[in-house]
Amino acid sequence: MREEYQAWREVMKDRQGRHRTQSLFWETRSDEKGYIPLFTRKDYDHTVNGVTYPSLKKIYLSYDHIPEFEYEFAMDIFGSWDHWDGLANDSIFKKEIRVWRQELEIKIKAQAIRGVISASRSDDAKGVQAMRYLADKGYAPKRGRPSKEEVERERKIAAGVKDDLADDMARLGLTVINGTR
Repeated sequence: MREEYQAWREVMKDRQGRHRTQSLFWETRSDEKGYIPLFTRKDYDHTVNGVTYPSLKKIYLSYDHIPEFEYEFAMDIFGSWDHWDGLANDSIFKKEIRVWRQELEIKIKAQAIRGVISASRSDDAKGVQAMRYLADKGYAPKRGRPSKEEVERERKIAAGVKDDLADDMARLGLTVINGTR
């Protein structure tokens, strides 16, 4: 466990022993309840009246973990997987944390590709494979069959275009003769 986070563990729960969520952040704190916020939701550490609130996103991205498998992070910062899981699924933070996870995934892929680029500089078999991977853009997502949602969306767009065209033709007084316009 990172030592600098040890002090936070003592104030992660409210007076009734429940995991704190919104009150942990400067932006969503409620001054009436008297809880001191620990973090900011910003991408950078935020200082207000001489008090610096560390960015939880910045801390999250500093860990080497796979998105959605943030156990070490959860235990270091919150002292509990349940607390982190609850925060990650909280309606206020869910979308934001999903964006963090996407950014972390991109960061991991970028680091991996950087390693492949480095390996491609060698003259051995690994270097040749790495060069082939890069030349074939093996890192780019492969496109397969479109999902049902994409097919349905395209069908609705095409139907809308057809209806618009029919309306425009009627407005202009044009008609379809022998299947051509």
